[in-house]
Order: sequence, then structure tokens, then C-alpha cells
Amino acid sequence: MIRKHFLFAIFQVKSTLRIIPRLLLCGIIFLAVVSVIGICGNTMLSDDSGRQMDVNIAAVMPADDSAVSVGFQVIKNMDSIKSICRFIAMDKDAALDALARGEISAIIEIPEGFVDDLMYGVNTPATIVIPESAGMETLIFRSMMSAGAKSLATSEAGVYAVSDFLEYYGYDEYITPSQDELYDFYMKYAFNRMYFFKADKVSATGQTSTAGYYICSGIVLILIMCGAIAIDRFSNRPRAVMESLRTGGISNIYVRICEYAGVVITFFIIMFAALFIVSLTPASGYISLNAHVIAALALIIACTISYIMFLCCVGDGGLISMLCIFGTGIFMMYACGRILPEPYLPDAVNSIGNYLPVKSMCALMESVFSGTGTGRSIFTCVIYTIIFVSGSLVATAVKGRDR
Repeated sequence: MIRKHFLFAIFQVKSTLRIIPRLLLCGIIFLAVVSVIGICGNTMLSDDSGRQMDVNIAAVMPADDSAVSVGFQVIKNMDSIKSICRFIAMDKDAALDALARGEISAIIEIPEGFVDDLMYGVNTPATIVIPESAGMETLIFRSMMSAGAKSLATSEAGVYAVSDFLEYYGYDEYITPSQDELYDFYMKYAFNRMYFFKADKVSATGQTSTAGYYICSGIVLILIMCGAIAIDRFSNRPRAVMESLRTGGISNIYVRICEYAGVVITFFIIMFAALFIVSLTPASGYISLNAHVIAALALIIACTISYIMFLCCVGDGGLISMLCIFGTGIFMMYACGRILPEPYLPDAVNSIGNYLPVKSMCALMESVFSGTGTGRSIFTCVIYTIIFVSGSLVATAVKGRDR
């Protein structure tokens, strides 16, 4: 009996291997479609990352304060400021009108004697007017002003602390030289943008590069779409054949398990061969065949095929099942942010995508190239595989259909 079951499983795997030419042909076709999607997405993200922030700020200054005018011109022409903000000198009424029309993002109203008060420690505050419905540009400007105020407070605290220290111990003759040296020290930092700004790469695709993001998404999408070609492996068998198998002691459930194993092994052979070829090319620096990569690849394929088998078992195993595979596959790729990245999707769509299997499968595919996998993705793929396989076996038993 055991030998009979083993031979049946071998025959199922061998018969499934015959669909490899069709899978390769369909894979090439879907690869062209996925490449177009990836190129479009990469172009959109590249264009978006190339945009420069342009924040218009109105400066309302006292008319006869030369110190404020000189300071305004210095700040206005600093590289750190010009790359983000554009200051426009305006009177108060014109500035308020421009703010109401949305032409500027904020107003800075500088009082008379501002610079003199600053030098003598009076610290008369400047008034900053921000609209109620502040946009991203205004929020960035507010952060800049907050950082500037903290930097100024730190500088003043340093000057006052040194002056009080020298005065307390009777070194009055060193107060002025020490203040001058501290002024030079703080001004050196204030006019060097590299001390205040650091380059942080922020990408809509997270830690993965844009190209890697769409490559991993494309591989998962191709697996789903090519899996639709294998639905004939889960289709109805002639009644006479099933009666003969049942007489020989081979149950419907065992047939379904063998069909599933055959398709998984076939897909794994194709994917493993593809990755092995890639590892021999100059692109081998992006991937290395190790135990983690092989296990992750096998889990992705097992989860994908279980999802396809489930749709075939609850459907008709024909045209309707194929349309469901295509439709749900595209929807899951979109909802999981794999066509457009998550920051570009509505919050409702993102909340749905967090619970779909494609999200974990794509994350696990990224780990194939990065070499490290997240436990959450592995756990989620295992759970979905168990759910889909169990649902398929239940549907097979309830409907009494052998495909």
C-alpha cells in the first residue's frame, strides 16, 4: 500500500514537470508586463525624489533698522536656507493678504531693535504667523525655526556661563576675549550647514532600493500569474479514473496533496535554476544561494501555490478560477503597495494590504536578496499556507471533487 502511494506521488510530480515549457513561455510574457510596471513606478519615484522644496516666507522688518536688513540679507543668501526657503521682504498688510491667498507659507515679523536686544540678552521674540491649515512646507519651516531657536539658546547659555564663571573667580580681563572667541566658535557652526544638516535618504520603498523593490514585487506577481497556468493540475478528473484510484486505496485528499506537491516542486525547480544562473553572473553580488535563501524561496512558492489551489477548489477550476487568480493577484499587489508604494495609497487601502498574504511574500522575497528575513513575514507566510491548504482539502472533501 505504501509503495502504491509513493509511486502515485512520483507519477504526479513527473506529469507536472511537463508544464515547464508553458510556464517558461508565460513567465517571459508576464516578465515583459511586470517590467513595464516597474519602469513606470521607478520613473515616477525618480521624478518625485527630484523635486525641490520651495517654501515662500514673508519677512516683515522695521524700516530703519540697518542691522536687521544686513542680517536678513546674510540669512537669505545662505545655502542652507536657499535650498529650502525663499524669503520675501513685504509689509505686514501685503504679507497677510498673501498668506490668505496661499502664496506664502508663513510670516516672520521682526520687531524694532531685534538685533540689539539679541546682542544684550534681552531676547525680544519675533512673531511667526502660520496658517491654520498648515501644509508640509509650513511644518518643515516650523521645525527649522524651532531648531534655530534651540541653537541660539545653546549659544547664549554658553556665552553667559563662561562670563559668569570668569566674573565669579575675578578674571574680568578675560571676559571680553572669551566672549569674542565663543562668538567666532558659534558663528563658525552657524554658517556651516554640514554641522546642522545631515543627509538621510528617505524612500517610499523603505530600506529596499527602488529597483530591488519592483524586482521582488515582479517575481511574486509572475509566480501568481504563472500559477494560473497550473490550474489544470487542480481540475476535475474523469469519474472512472477517480473510482479506480479510490478502489486502489488512494483517497481524494491524498490526490490533492500530491497535486499540490507536484506543482510546488515544479515551480521550485524553475526558480532555483533561475537564481542559480543569476548567481553565476556579474549580478551574483546581489544574491547568494544559502540555506536561508532556499528556505525562503520554498516558502514563497508553497504559499503562492496554496493560494492558487484554494481558489481552484472553491471555484470551478476553469475560467472563473483563472479570472479570480488574475483579479485578486492584481488587487493584492496594489493594496500591498507593490504597484504604487504605500505612501501614495489611501490609508484605507494600506490597512487592508497589511493583512494580505502578498505583503509577507514580497517582504520574504526581499530577504532572498538581502540575506536576512523577518520573523513576522516567515510566520505570516506559514500561517497563510496552512490556511489555504486546509481550506483546499476541506473543499475537496465536502464537494467530493478530484482535480
